[in-house]
This record gives sequence, structure tokens and C-alpha cells, in this order.
Amino acid sequence: MVKTDTKKVAVKTTSDHQTATVVSTPSKFEGGPIFAGTMAALAATIVLTQFGALAGLSLDSPLRGTGSIAAWGLIAAGGWFLWVQLLSSILGGYLTGRLRSSTPHYKPHENEMRDGIYGLITWATSTFVVFLGVYLATMASGLIAGENSVSNAVETMSDADRNAVIITAFISGSVSVLGAAASWWAATVGGEHRDGEYDFGPCWTFKR
Repeated sequence: MVKTDTKKVAVKTTSDHQTATVVSTPSKFEGGPIFAGTMAALAATIVLTQFGALAGLSLDSPLRGTGSIAAWGLIAAGGWFLWVQLLSSILGGYLTGRLRSSTPHYKPHENEMRDGIYGLITWATSTFVVFLGVYLATMASGLIAGENSVSNAVETMSDADRNAVIITAFISGSVSVLGAAASWWAATVGGEHRDGEYDFGPCWTFKR
């Protein structure tokens, strides 16, 4: 349950002074916008990842080639992963900032910070869910294939394959940090559009 802040203000009339109670908009933590933004970011990640997998742009694509093929595969997979991460983070962050309740009794900088923090929490939540899903899928595939098969596959990896795995992990971490910044920025933009009551009607509407 979201709590609300109340304020006592003096309302002056022609005859005397009256005291009224003004209930401001919710200013405590809200889970709804974060949940909505997280779901949108996860949905975008899943859909774009499926498109990339059909085109051969997955994180393990560099391991399926040698020499220049592996190098170009690493670049293509890294670029696609960057695009997926940024787009999903921007979508989730914007929706979170746009759906968060307006808090006009705070200063503009405080509102911007709150919107950005909400966007950052959305990014963190979606990243954790993705990591958990990948971890569980890896564990399940390891149980199905057997521990001996997995250990043998690791032992038979060449130095080039190991380097590709390390580089891919570094790219994933770097892109995740950029995704955090993108989600923060998008949430602040969503907050600006919320407070300014930005109208998308002229450029995007189904009511013609």
C-alpha cells in the first residue's frame, strides 16, 4: 500500500481563515511502475534475442568460427547485444518514469533523481532476471549433458576459444553498464513527459 503525505494549508476567504487538508500525490516507493518497466524490458530482450539468434548473432557465435570469421562474429554479436541492451533498457526506463506518480511538491532536481533511480532499479531487476534465467538454463543443460561432457568440452577448448569467451564476458559487462545509464536517462525523459503532459497524439495515435 502506497502511503501519502498530507499538508495543512491556510485558505483565506472574505470573512475569516479556514484550514484545509490537501492530500498530495504518492511520494513513497511504488512497485507498479518498476514491474511494468521490467516486463517491457524483458519482453524486448526476448524478442530481439530471438531475431538475433535466427540471424546467427548470439553470444556464442564467435566460438563457431576460426580466424577472421570468429573475429567478425565477435564484432557482430557484440554490436547486436549492445543494441538489444540499450533498446530494452530505454524502453523499460521510459515506461517506469512515465508511469511513476507525479510529485509536484518536490523540486525539479529531486524529481529527476527519483525518476532516474526508478529507472536504475528497473534495469537492475531485469538484469537479475535475465542472469537468473541464463544460470538456470546452463545448469539444466549441464545436468542433461552430464558433468563429464561439460568438463571435457571445457578441457578441449583452445586458447582462442577461451580468449573469445573472456572478451564476450567483458563486452557483456560493459554493455550492461551502458544499459544502466540508458535506463536512468530514459526514466528522466519519461518523467519530463509525465510532468509536462506531453501529447503523442499528433505523431502516434490509433484514433483517427
